[in-house]
Amino acid sequence: MNEILQIERTISGSVVDNANVIFDQTVYSTGNISYNPTTGVITLNEPGQYIFDWWVATQSSLSQTGIVFSLSSSQGDLLEGNSPIKPGEVYGLGVIDVISAPVTVSLINSTDQTIYYSSATPLTASLLVHNIVEETGLAFGSLRGSSIETPGTTLELVPFNVVGPLSGNITVSVSGNELVVGEDGIYQITISINAEATTDPDPDQPYLNAILTVNGTPLFGDTTTFFKISNRDSSTFVAQAALTAGDEVGASISTDFPILGYSNRSLTIVQLSN
Repeated sequence: MNEILQIERTISGSVVDNANVIFDQTVYSTGNISYNPTTGVITLNEPGQYIFDWWVATQSSLSQTGIVFSLSSSQGDLLEGNSPIKPGEVYGLGVIDVISAPVTVSLINSTDQTIYYSSATPLTASLLVHNIVEETGLAFGSLRGSSIETPGTTLELVPFNVVGPLSGNITVSVSGNELVVGEDGIYQITISINAEATTDPDPDQPYLNAILTVNGTPLFGDTTTFFKISNRDSSTFVAQAALTAGDEVGASISTDFPILGYSNRSLTIVQLSN
């Protein structure tokens, strides 16, 4: 049985140094993973490998060294995500291997100062945890990037420069910018992109167009997977699709506003079934 927990934070506010991020909404929950919305603590109640994929939208901090959040577990795991840019989005991705359950996990502010969540976005944080059951042959993989890119008016491939955890049949394409599935199955694909704020925001609110692709063409063969990322904003898009062994999954992006670019982004795939 797959075990999945998806939680979100829908309010602004702040989180002090070394305190837990509190997610106030449970979007999806199945299996033996529990969450306490008062303390922000996740409990993994069974042994196994758990992949965590999270982001936090931030607005400001007095820190002199940027923004740092860490996924911390009761068995000693500490998986960091950081950004040198205070207003934006901080990403994290990692695997926690639970040998002896239960194990508690929380996302904490590891910066040396209070962090203020974004007040300009409807969601300020999101976290997805999925137990990978080895016997089923399920798999996961991820890519991340942090360079500042400025796309043109024609769709172009989103570049990545960091390979995250890979498991099972997931590999990376020759270009390094797509994830390749090794067997037929149903997969969940997630793309997160953080738009770079322009110096003087356009009153017409410039935006980026992004789309998930399979083998260079739009997912599902049409434009239903296009989503817009507004200036000074961050967006996450999730889709589930049947993929065939050898398919290369990536993302493409364009904009009609040449002043608008993007920076932090991540692409993840989790196999849901064979």
